[in-house]
Amino acid sequence: MNHKVFYISTGLDKSHYGGSIVAKANLNAILSNSKLRTTYFAVHRNPMDGAIKIPTTNSRLGTALANILLMCATLSPKGFLRLLRSIKQEQPDVVWLDSSLFGIFIPFIRLLSKQTKIVCFFHNIETDLVRVYAKQNFLYWIAYVATLLNERLSAKYADRVVTIQKQDGEQLKRKYFLKRYACVNATITDVFADTANQVSEASDALDVRYFLFVGSDFPPNIEALRFLNNLVAPELKRSKIIAVGNGLDKYRSEFTNIDIKGRVEKIAPYYHNAIAALAPLFTGGGMKVKVAEALMFNRGVIASTFGSIGYENVEHPVIQIIDNPTEFAHCIENYDFDLGEKPREYYLKYFSPQSTDVSVKKIIEELLNQ
Repeated sequence: MNHKVFYISTGLDKSHYGGSIVAKANLNAILSNSKLRTTYFAVHRNPMDGAIKIPTTNSRLGTALANILLMCATLSPKGFLRLLRSIKQEQPDVVWLDSSLFGIFIPFIRLLSKQTKIVCFFHNIETDLVRVYAKQNFLYWIAYVATLLNERLSAKYADRVVTIQKQDGEQLKRKYFLKRYACVNATITDVFADTANQVSEASDALDVRYFLFVGSDFPPNIEALRFLNNLVAPELKRSKIIAVGNGLDKYRSEFTNIDIKGRVEKIAPYYHNAIAALAPLFTGGGMKVKVAEALMFNRGVIASTFGSIGYENVEHPVIQIIDNPTEFAHCIENYDFDLGEKPREYYLKYFSPQSTDVSVKKIIEELLNQ
């Protein structure tokens, strides 16, 4: 008999960013198990093909009102009730909540489908991130309260908590007295073979020595760009920094020492012609998917200590760890490593879908056998 799984995520959309990459990798790991019948729901306005679209809020006011009702991640009351109705009707064996922001579902699932096992995947410690916004705008404290409640419900009452790296799991243990958690590394689908021969879309990519930063408009990424723009880029003489990511266009006037490309249709050409990737992250949580992506495209990475969390198995010089801005700039200017296929080898061993498939399969089988 095939077991029924519901997969609920905010990351099942048509965009390309860290959370979406991880959400799709986890979903693909579940779909690869022929013993499971999986239905996947996208809490997103622009869902990917195959996903069942769940109604979301349509404005900031709507999102704020939903937050007052303790719903997060643009989930609308209509979408909340739609999912509960499906759970009651279908009685799934497992519900995989692909965000700690969905903790509000857990007590209702317990009432409506008593045999259902619940997995909650923590992409980040969300309260740490929302607190950054709340300090900038007091209206975000409404979102913070909703986030805190959902995170608490997820950590305390899910049958299995899954984190993307050990540090997040240990923080949850301290914060919510979590007794047990599983860890699933960030993985990314291997598209290297499909993109290696693409012609660069970057007009100056072939005759300029550049290093690549990839990241969307997200507080830890903007902090990293300020570090690069204000402290690193002014020291560069023969190298430049290109930044690619959704929503970065509005920072062009602020980050004048960096070539901001913003959203691009294809990321592969930018990796293909880059000397190396940059990941000077200092805050946030989770595991930096941009690092795994760079390894997949066979590029080395210059990262901060925080940005390299979760990649302890990757040795120097494939990942170089530097926190000092002067030393960071010096490394860029003098970067001349022949890494061969080493970045790809690390990717294939630790951060390819095959490694996720094994971990996710084990988590679900353990729950079903309880």
